[in-house]
Amino acid sequence: MKRLHIVGCPRSGTTLLMELVSTCFANSGFCEHELSIFAPVPVSQGPYFSKQPNDIKQLRHIFHQDPQLHVIYMGRDPRAVITSKHRENPEQYFCNYRVWSECDRAAQAYLGHPRFLSLRYEDLVTSADSVQAGIARHFPFLEQLQPFSQYHLHAAPSAASQRAMNGLRAVNLQSLDKWQQHLPRIAEQLQRRPELADDLLRLGYEADQSWQQLLQDVTPVVYPCRYPERRPLFKEWEKSLRVWLKSRRYLRQLPG
Repeated sequence: MKRLHIVGCPRSGTTLLMELVSTCFANSGFCEHELSIFAPVPVSQGPYFSKQPNDIKQLRHIFHQDPQLHVIYMGRDPRAVITSKHRENPEQYFCNYRVWSECDRAAQAYLGHPRFLSLRYEDLVTSADSVQAGIARHFPFLEQLQPFSQYHLHAAPSAASQRAMNGLRAVNLQSLDKWQQHLPRIAEQLQRRPELADDLLRLGYEADQSWQQLLQDVTPVVYPCRYPERRPLFKEWEKSLRVWLKSRRYLRQLPG
């Protein structure tokens, strides 16, 4: 059974993509909101869709070993990612550049693989149906039911997904420039991690450094964030061990 798993840095649009895919492509089932790649899924003839953003960092032991596993990585302008507020705590930002960078580096290891597709949130909301056609070309086993541009007329997202998307509505461009309303946050993250500017050039989000003129008179401000700025090394080591053990179990369960 083919499984299509959606990953990406948190706040990159993975929930929207999951709702689009599960609504607009035929499938045998899909997770309600998020599901670990290591969680078992129902066995059936059609593809099963699942999503867990941070799983982009958990695939290294299993992706190349499982020919039925297909992955879509959702990328997004890091300035938009790091200025997305935590919905349950509006005074807290959800993500930071460190986490975005870790996910971006992890995704680079799979670029070019036929079972891996990298998308950009900006392209998805600008030209949803064209992106859908690209997904269908990349994964020929998918059968289109409706166009992405009309998904909101057919979707029935869970309460958790609706919270993550801030409600059900048509794909739109409203959030593309919202990062410009959070310049003190951008200034602080850029001051802390200057390589952010290089990433914007590398990924084509900016053609030069002139965008930094927006920050000319902006005072950097440190805000609370769900993720710490420094990697918790012991916790990361412990997680790596757990991932390795889960990966071994995952591989043992693959059909012989």
